[in-house]
Amino acid sequence: MRSSSQATTSNAKPATAGRFSPAAALLAEAENLRVLLTWLPLWLLLALALAGQIIAYQTTHTYSIPVGSPGDQAYVRNFHGRLDDNGRPYRWSDVYGYIALPGLGGGRPFTVTLTLDPGRPAPVTVIVNGVPLYSKNTQPGWQIVSVAVDTRNPSALASRDTVIELRAPDYRLPDAPTEPKGVKVSSVVVEPASAGSFVAPSISRLALFEASLLLIYLFVGYALTGVLPRPRVRAWALLAGAIAAISLILWLASSHIAAGGAAPHIAVTAGSALVLLLGGELLAKRLAVNSTLVQRRVLGVTLAMAFALRYGGMALPQSVIIDMPWHMKWLTTLLAGNWQSLYFPGELSSVPREWGLSVLIPKSPLFYFVAAPFSTLPLDLETLVKWLICFIDCTLVLAVFVLARRLRAGISPALYASGLYAVMPLIFRAFAYGILPTIFAQWLATGALLFSLGATRSKWGIGRWLLYILLTVLSLLAFPTVAVFLSIVMVASAIIWVVPVAGVRLSARAGLRLVGALVLAWLLAVWAYYGLYIGLVASSVSALLTTKSGAGTTVRWPGGWPDLIAWTADYIVTLLPVLLALTGLLLLIARLKHKSVAARQTVWLLIAWAAIAPVFFIANYRVDMIGKHLFFTMIPVAAAGGVALWQLGRRGRWGYAFVALLFGTVAWQALVFWIDRLARAST
Repeated sequence: MRSSSQATTSNAKPATAGRFSPAAALLAEAENLRVLLTWLPLWLLLALALAGQIIAYQTTHTYSIPVGSPGDQAYVRNFHGRLDDNGRPYRWSDVYGYIALPGLGGGRPFTVTLTLDPGRPAPVTVIVNGVPLYSKNTQPGWQIVSVAVDTRNPSALASRDTVIELRAPDYRLPDAPTEPKGVKVSSVVVEPASAGSFVAPSISRLALFEASLLLIYLFVGYALTGVLPRPRVRAWALLAGAIAAISLILWLASSHIAAGGAAPHIAVTAGSALVLLLGGELLAKRLAVNSTLVQRRVLGVTLAMAFALRYGGMALPQSVIIDMPWHMKWLTTLLAGNWQSLYFPGELSSVPREWGLSVLIPKSPLFYFVAAPFSTLPLDLETLVKWLICFIDCTLVLAVFVLARRLRAGISPALYASGLYAVMPLIFRAFAYGILPTIFAQWLATGALLFSLGATRSKWGIGRWLLYILLTVLSLLAFPTVAVFLSIVMVASAIIWVVPVAGVRLSARAGLRLVGALVLAWLLAVWAYYGLYIGLVASSVSALLTTKSGAGTTVRWPGGWPDLIAWTADYIVTLLPVLLALTGLLLLIARLKHKSVAARQTVWLLIAWAAIAPVFFIANYRVDMIGKHLFFTMIPVAAAGGVALWQLGRRGRWGYAFVALLFGTVAWQALVFWIDRLARAST
């Protein structure tokens, strides 16, 4: 096994720095896999973890699911939205409604108690694990129905992943004639016997837990391979696996169904993080040719952890993401073939009722069209959509890395910048709200801006210009506000390219061509979509800006600008990344005359990009919309903030200590916010 210094030296050799063989890389990873797997303590850990999980299954708990509360979504299937009946939360089931209790375990008798209301005289049937246990004509009104699952129903008792099915005749309410309803359900209580026969664990859940532990071990092992000696690599990986095993056992002992429901999610998160770790390291060889093994590994770990933090919280079955039902509604509408309701002016383009405005915003259906093909996969569509959006955003870690690399300051500031983006607190607020089309639009816009940086580096042929125009058109179509921001940044950057700054003109011809490409992209976007909305948007905005007639109640901040600034500071969770970004931009401007043309071009792009924030502050003074669009400025904030961290780190040990303190503070604030936000939204 090569030491860290040996790895660094060998990777820096000019003779090998430019060569990359995917086959050789795969063979090297296969050898690492063999080394990590052929170690007896690993298999002893997995065996002990399996025994601990079986023991944890013998604990008994009463499980109460308040249907209609945010936390019920991990268990209800084929139910309508949450409602309230004089303080009693509930949901309507469909004609067939299901309450899934994954990993409950089998063999020990239990009682199911449901609080339900058919809403009209109707027969109601309760089926547990495929066995009908209750069927009766019921009258309207809330009532309690209890069924026992015991040795009299051996097949229902033996099932290890319990499913409670409710059936009732099709019922349509006058205010929702298109929605078939079955029965209202307010609560489900499952009470196992306190003692008795052995609880047979769910085999599928145990297998997923074991796979998750193995993946966590491999992730840590791969992350440290080549950085530490082999014995220490396996020891640290084993320690990580042991901590994960203990955590899973304790969680399983406290709630079989909570841990069981999350088992597939944990395995997918760990597996995806491992793949991203390996993929990120391979991509780093292309993005930074002269990088060392440690630097490539850091970038791979950053990419993987960015995904794990986002998807790990967002897609957890118990997590409630505010806008997800809204997005799934429109995605389902599209899949049903009703694309006109998304494309033409209608409900999708209306602002929320709580704003008190009658403004029309052309919210493009592009994200839903991109997500629709995922419905062909044999997996849960909502989970797949969450995976897609988390993957899309975590790839911006690489975009920030590339952007910072163009500043010609070295690989270290680029790593600081990518790490800062991975833990930016405001990004986790965007995911907690579930503003998926906005995240998607900003991803496309970032790609268009990065692509534009190559316009001055070499002569573009017609093929590159067409590709750039296509990417810009998609960015403009993805979300209207992001389209405006993207246009402002592109025009500002092009002006700087054309007008000499400090006696240096970057590229007048390229700047003019970019403006021309932007104009052409806008013409195509208006022809493809926005042309339908020009008249409607103009009339509604005119009413909003001139009079209140037809515009509802304008939203204002009672305390004026101080109130708005204080609210925004609280909204972004912490001002620390902003302060780091301002420091980094000042440092870049101070050394601008010593930069190359490409670095100057990138600096001015960052300045134009970051300047969007105060522009939107001004627009936001009238109508509160600023939150989700501040997310668009996180790319330049991370890139410039990475430069500031790098400069501090160059001051010696105290500098490294200060950088660790700053970065740790940002990461801790992001993690605490993310956990707190998910916990409060799910209860």
